[in-house]
Amino acid sequence: MAPLKGLSWQSLKANYSLIPLFSIVTIGMVMAAGHAFRSLAFSSDVKVNRRNPERPWETQVNDDGSFKSAKYLHIHDYRKLKKSEYEPELDE
Repeated sequence: MAPLKGLSWQSLKANYSLIPLFSIVTIGMVMAAGHAFRSLAFSSDVKVNRRNPERPWETQVNDDGSFKSAKYLHIHDYRKLKKSEYEPELDE
């Protein structure tokens, strides 16, 4: 099988202006692969455990037996907040 045009050393030597493009794309691919590995290996947001197939939300339990909140966004009911004296009245 013949190599693709532009991806062999001979064609890169003939078209030397493509060398920065290939080097920048290669550096970007290495950085993306490194970030993916770092996220899988060291991040607590990602759990990869083939030996112990527990669901992560089943292991996060408070002392009283309720589940811990794993949400990053909490929706507040702003109608229940106390109104400030400086807050204007809003029509509902």
